[in-house]
Order: sequence, then C-alpha cells, then structure tokens
Amino acid sequence: MPTLTLPLTTADDGTDYGAVYFNILKIPAEAVTDIRNRPHNANRVVCRINGGGVIYRGLMSDGHGGYILLISKEVRKQFQLEEGELVTIELSPDNSDYGTPLPPEAAELWEIDPEAREVFHTLTPGKQRGLLLLIDKLKRPESRAKKAVQIHEYLKATGGHLDYRELNAWFKAENR
Repeated sequence: MPTLTLPLTTADDGTDYGAVYFNILKIPAEAVTDIRNRPHNANRVVCRINGGGVIYRGLMSDGHGGYILLISKEVRKQFQLEEGELVTIELSPDNSDYGTPLPPEAAELWEIDPEAREVFHTLTPGKQRGLLLLIDKLKRPESRAKKAVQIHEYLKATGGHLDYRELNAWFKAENR
C-alpha cells in the first residue's frame, strides 16, 4: 500500500473542487492505481495519518488527472494538523461494505429486527454510510443504540424514504 508524504493545502489551491473551506491532500494518480483498479469500492480508502489513527475517505478527482482527500476541520484537530504541514499517509483499500466500520449497535439491531436491515439496504451506499456515521459519532453505547433504533424506526415509517429534515424532526419528537 502506498505511503506518501504530502503538504496539507486548501481546496482552492489548484483544484477544480468547490469546497474551498476544506483542506486537502493531493494524491498523484500513479500512487493509487492499484487501489483504483478494484471492482468494488474503487474510490474508497482507509487512510492512516502520521502513523496514528485512521480515517475512511473517498478519493475525489482533482480535475487534472490526480485525486484529492478532503481533510475536515475535525480531522485536522484530531490529528493536530496545520495547513502547509507535511503529512505522512498510508493508503489501503477500504473493503468494508459501507465505506465505514459498521457500528455494533446497528448490527445488533439488524439481528433483532430483519425489517430494519431490509429497509436500510434500500438506501444508496452514500446514504447508508451517512446514517452509520451519524450513529457511530456518538460516544456512549446507549446513545448509539437509541440513535440506531430511531433511524430505523423512521426508515420503516417512511418506507425507506430518507429526508434529513424529517429525520431531524423525528429525532426531536422522539427525544422529548
């Protein structure tokens, strides 16, 4: 798997990507050829930062034949990264089913409630990943379990249709 040392730069620095508020790592195309030639999840990678923790990301085209990885403010804070700093990353293919680890609370819910699993899998992979991240970002297991149940009850009530505003209203109503 490729290990690269790259400067952390801004998205408006030589890319066609519009999210100018993000920092990015520019990845040369030749560095990720093997990863990109996979039949499944060809753009999804696991990125180890400075030999420490990992993040799950998608490789995005930079508009010039290379790729970029978005680095959010949250990730910069987590790994104490500063703009312009050299960052060492180790990229490996993301072979997970969802592009992120499956929270144990969601897996347990699916064992108990097969209908919840079925309705969840009617969503697009990106929406599935987003909802799993919504569950996984909570710190306490009880909170993650509650959020998993709320999300799946909402999806069952709407027949698998996901509207984030409705979902947030559902959360507020459930938490009263």
